[in-house]
Amino acid sequence: MKAKHDQQWRHGFTLIEVSLSMVILSIILLISVQVLGLTQRAWKRGVTRVEQFREARMAFDSITENLRQAILNTYQAYQYNNGNRPTIPTSQTQSPTKYIRQSELQFVTGQAQTLLPGAQASQLVTQAMFFQARLGLSDRIGYEGLNRLLCGRGYFIMYSGNDAFRPQHVTAQSLRFRLWEYRPPAEENTVYSVKPGQWFLKAPASVVTASETITTPADTRPIAENIIALIISPQVTADDAALKKTTPWWIAPKYAYDSTQLLNVTTDSPQGTQHMLPPRVVVTLVAIDEASARKLALKYPDTMPQLIPSGAFTLADNRQKDLKDLADKLRAEQLNYQVFSTTISMRNSKWGLLR
Repeated sequence: MKAKHDQQWRHGFTLIEVSLSMVILSIILLISVQVLGLTQRAWKRGVTRVEQFREARMAFDSITENLRQAILNTYQAYQYNNGNRPTIPTSQTQSPTKYIRQSELQFVTGQAQTLLPGAQASQLVTQAMFFQARLGLSDRIGYEGLNRLLCGRGYFIMYSGNDAFRPQHVTAQSLRFRLWEYRPPAEENTVYSVKPGQWFLKAPASVVTASETITTPADTRPIAENIIALIISPQVTADDAALKKTTPWWIAPKYAYDSTQLLNVTTDSPQGTQHMLPPRVVVTLVAIDEASARKLALKYPDTMPQLIPSGAFTLADNRQKDLKDLADKLRAEQLNYQVFSTTISMRNSKWGLLR
């Protein structure tokens, strides 16, 4: 009987062992709960961040997709003289002197206040871009299936209120940096009938208004709020840059590129980049979240916040430094931000003609 009792005793646990096991188990459970809580909070922050910048991401994707379709329809024509219209002979007996590139379309980038002078210029920030593409936009009923119609398109940032498009039950005005898209239909494509650089001048004044109707829609509409910077850098490929022993952005050192201008002329290329699409375009978008926008509205109730450092984004050589300075400025203002950037290969660029 005593041997059996001793055997049962050896298989049991003491009170100290049980207490120690419970303490260890409690510690493990406590750590597990803390790790789970941290993971859950990190996941929520990630989801919230994605939701906050979803509109900016969609706008960025829209810009890049439309930009890939930019076209100039460049062709070869006879040159008869050196005037403003070199393809027009001055007499019936005049003979052409050579072939030149020609296009009635335009691809242009540059400082928004320079490209779009006027009453709204002071509310424009960073850069703007305008081009033509086969985007198939038409106001005419029955033309919806003509998705290859040639249309103008443009993008710029303007600081303005939301009186024209806020819901009627919302009474408070919302002053925000907004990314605007200029999208006149094919019927209003005036690029063939006006001088280069004039077909998009009305873009800031053509924004949506409270008097808009279905039959008279606005040509310029906001596609994203809280976009504080749009940087457009036309560039060549790394191979082309190495061939010329220079930087990829040599074709637009100040971000300005106008396909109608006689620029970047060399002895091998007397027309330079005239009537040519750049082979690549680097598009960068900087967005802040709505909470940061509200903070700015409270801090600067009567003026446009100056978030872009003075002199920034004027020289392509300083692009990375300017982005860092902007990030430092946003952190100093305690603003939550995100940078979107990508390099677009232009489908319709015929850059090989310049080699």
